[in-house]
This record gives sequence, C-alpha cells and structure tokens, in this order.
Amino acid sequence: MACGSRVWASTILFGLIAAAGCGPAKSSSTPPPAGVIFQDDFSKNSTGWDQHTGAEVTTNYDHGQYLIVVGQPSVDVWAQPGLDLNDVAVDVQAQYSAGPVNNEYGLMCRYQRGGDGKSSFYFFFISTDGYYALGKVSKDVRTILSPSQGSPQPTTAIKSQTDGINELNATCQGNHLALAVNGTPVGDFTDGEIKHGDIGLVAGTYDEGGVAIHFDNLVARKP
Repeated sequence: MACGSRVWASTILFGLIAAAGCGPAKSSSTPPPAGVIFQDDFSKNSTGWDQHTGAEVTTNYDHGQYLIVVGQPSVDVWAQPGLDLNDVAVDVQAQYSAGPVNNEYGLMCRYQRGGDGKSSFYFFFISTDGYYALGKVSKDVRTILSPSQGSPQPTTAIKSQTDGINELNATCQGNHLALAVNGTPVGDFTDGEIKHGDIGLVAGTYDEGGVAIHFDNLVARKP
C-alpha cells in the first residue's frame, strides 16, 4: 500500500466462523519440550482446530498447514484450538497464498466469548503489504493500541513479498502485550482488561475479499 497509514474497515464482522465447533485441543502421546504448552505442525487433522471449507470461508487443515480463506470484504475470520491460558507466548509461521495484499493476518490471545455472543481478545496483525497493528477487541469493539497513531503503520521487519514466510511471535504476559516479526520487535502495549482465554489464528479483508493465508509450526509456550 503506497500511503503511510491505513484505517480499519468499519464493517468488519469478528469471527464469521468464530471456531464455535472447536473442542479442546487434543493431547499428544509425546510430551512437549519443557516450557511448551501446546504445539502443532498441522500434519494431523485431529488436534482440535476448526475444519470448515465453504464458498466464502475456509478454516481447515491443508496439506500439512492450516488455511484460512476469507471470501467476503471487510471480514475477519479466526480459528482456535480450544485452550484457556493467561500468560503465553505464541510463535507461528505465516504465508500469503492469494487475494489482495491489502489484508491482515496474525495471532490472537486470551479470546473469550461472553454469554451475549460478543468477543474479547488481544490481536497481533501484519499485512502482506508491510503494515502491522496490535490491540484489543472488547465485546466486539476493536481498538489499536500499538502503533501510538491508532492505525496500522509500515515496518521493514515484514517480508512483504507475496512468497515470503513471516515468523510471528506474540507475547501475552500479565499486562504486557508485544509482537515480534522475523525476530524484530515491532510493537507493544500495556492493558489489563482481558485476563485469560484461547489463542488463535486470524485472517481478514478490507475492501476486497479473497484473502488466503497459510499457517504452520505453531508453538504456545510459557513466556
């Protein structure tokens, strides 16, 4: 994207699928390494993630990776393994596969869905055209808390080539939330509203649908 800032689409629908059908993450017969809470290379489709393939939305295992496709404009879609964590650091490899480069994708932590059906969580997003944004959704209301401008900003830490793989690390520790991209810290903020919840993978669109993002080698560990 050529301009220096960007605003969120005003009609974003959080969690079109929302992984409502996900059960608890399945335990592995092999104990994880010390400090690791959950890990998944998506080589098996029995690890608790949503499995849906549709005309407008896909959240499903795909040839040893996890795929999220968002066919509609101005929509965020996520999937989760079914965990309940407070402090956690999440690593994942993410790669653009199709659609507009003016997109958003990344990680979430402390996801909760209230009895009123509204969602709350912290998000850590990048885009294929090189922007990042961190913040929270509180009962379906989204606020960018980093960068300080309150809108996505560019960073050279992101591999903006359409064939590039970006390694994301989101840390949720106490009131401190932070994102590193390819080993480079890009943003952080302090907030204490959401105490615990699920982790998740997210992809979203702006004015144009058709975004497809692949995720691989997810590790959730103690920060």
